[in-house]
Amino acid sequence: KVVVVDMGAVKFVCGGADVMRPGIVEIDESIQKGDFVAVVDEKNKAPLIVGETLFSGVEMKEKKEGKVIKNIHFISDDKWNL
Repeated sequence: KVVVVDMGAVKFVCGGADVMRPGIVEIDESIQKGDFVAVVDEKNKAPLIVGETLFSGVEMKEKKEGKVIKNIHFISDDKWNL
């Protein structure tokens, strides 16, 4: 399952930040709360992080602000490079 973020969110999530609702441009509505998802950028669709959802896909779409995905692993962290 995939969530797409805008290019403005990339530097933050790649630095370990959690995903905030305003930075999301596409959400898979089949996502359930607690699912692990790949977060990709809108331009290249390249994986940036693996995160755990704090809300379902439908709930995320309804939200206008706030943290919606907890950043578990991000590109270039120690675990990512394994």
